[in-house]
Amino acid sequence: MNSKLLLVVPLIGTLSACGDITTESLTGSSADGTVSVLITDNLTLDYSEVWISVRSITATDNSGQTVTLYEDASGQTHNLSQLVNVGALVDTQNIAAGTYVSFDVVLANEITLVDQAGTLINASFDQSGNPSFSQTVTGTLDVAADQTSTLALDFDLKQFTYEAASNTVAPVIVQADPVLFDQTLSTLYGEVKSVTSNSEFIFDPQGDGADLTIKLHNTATVTNTATGEVLSNTSGLSTNTSIRVSGSYDAATLTVTASDIQIENGAVSIRHVVEGTIISVGGGTLSIDVHEASFMPDANTMSMDVSNATFSRGDLTQLSVGQKIEIKGSWDNSNFTPAVVEIEGYSSNSNQGSENYIDDYAEIKGEITAVNNAELTLTVQKAEHVSGIATGDSIIIDSSNSWIKHGDSSCLVVGTMIEAKGGITNALSMDSNSIEIESGCGDNSSNGDSGNDSDSDSGNDSDNESNSDSGNSSDNDSDSDSSNGSDNDSDSDSSNGSDNDSDSDSSNGSDNESDRDSDCDSGDDSDRNGDDDDNDSSCDADSESDDDSDNDLN
Repeated sequence: MNSKLLLVVPLIGTLSACGDITTESLTGSSADGTVSVLITDNLTLDYSEVWISVRSITATDNSGQTVTLYEDASGQTHNLSQLVNVGALVDTQNIAAGTYVSFDVVLANEITLVDQAGTLINASFDQSGNPSFSQTVTGTLDVAADQTSTLALDFDLKQFTYEAASNTVAPVIVQADPVLFDQTLSTLYGEVKSVTSNSEFIFDPQGDGADLTIKLHNTATVTNTATGEVLSNTSGLSTNTSIRVSGSYDAATLTVTASDIQIENGAVSIRHVVEGTIISVGGGTLSIDVHEASFMPDANTMSMDVSNATFSRGDLTQLSVGQKIEIKGSWDNSNFTPAVVEIEGYSSNSNQGSENYIDDYAEIKGEITAVNNAELTLTVQKAEHVSGIATGDSIIIDSSNSWIKHGDSSCLVVGTMIEAKGGITNALSMDSNSIEIESGCGDNSSNGDSGNDSDSDSGNDSDNESNSDSGNSSDNDSDSDSSNGSDNDSDSDSSNGSDNDSDSDSSNGSDNESDRDSDCDSGDDSDRNGDDDDNDSSCDADSESDDDSDNDLN
């Protein structure tokens, strides 16, 4: 896979890669736009985790004026390897209309690599000894008043190089096409501005960014850490309530579809989050393999006592090895104190008892073989925490109440590899509470196998035709034509271990030509603890660039 980290900045304005916004539309405008910062994608087969901390991002216009897009002296930590084709929203910010030509990214001068054996390498970006490291990215962003646009800053991880002698990593950051995301995930702090219904409210994020509309997903939980109350609606929220919101972000509408809301009341700090897989459990003490955290971990596993924490999904007696878990709490730079625990895949505790399950919690991994509205037929490749379901069985997954990670319902098509979690209603049926897209949205090669050829035609006045051959150190060629009143023609060659070049022409009355290099990796098994987390058959494209460089991290 062409692995990369993308910082994407949606704005109220217009992104014009081809300069199609006139000077008149930008001149004299004092209107602000809104900035959001995202992070995405996997790194390399050699490293299961790559941790960095982003401290600030600024933009400079063509007159030399600088605006701040994001700033936090303590930084915001991300494990890049958990963000495959997914953006992670860092912040929203207001920005004046104009043309911006350079972007300064400041990182904490530290990066942590974890190899497949679990060994940590604590490196830096340079040997200066400074606490921060800065890099300038050149590009063009045109922002017009009262319009939505997006800036993407691509941490092109395939070009990162690690030098063992100096213990430093040299990053490469470029401006990129922001449409590569399957989904944008967000975690934001701020206050409730107004409650508009039992499933929607207006949110005022920290800083001076634009207000956001928060819509509760049908699986969302609203947890009060002081009282332990867990709700599935907005009845616990009121104006000026301090909260933490997690969900998927739509930059075009400035809307977050929330899966989780935590009420901050000063009694319990929930400013930090740890996500991972349970390695061992004894009483209320857990050891977890950390996949994501809001701080830079000093080890790849953590041990903690959750016996006094609030459970928003599941309970203490239901904890078991192999479960994926999210824990929110406080961090004092050496110790983590759990406050709220969510066992991924359980129903919210406010709704428990309304279902009649054989098994309350199960994990089923497999390939979709049929789709009937929200009902998915899955060929099982792995089943955990459940008996009576074996590899090769077909199981019906009800996805109507599922939180979908790394995509949306449009990704649930025949051939997609998914991991579904939820309750087993009978021997071969699951009421799923969460679904993770394993193979990339719209990618039908779920196992990363090569040599699969497919032809498809679809019509909305358009034909989509594709032929693909893939192989190790060989070329994958595809031709596609699509039209919606116009023709979009593309030719692409991709290979594992070689250069991938593609040419694409699209037209809507005219032709826009661009060159892309893309790398596709298949069969990426990134779990170092035998959990076989496959990130399979994904392709990322670098717009308007030709890359023949070596990836020392690979």
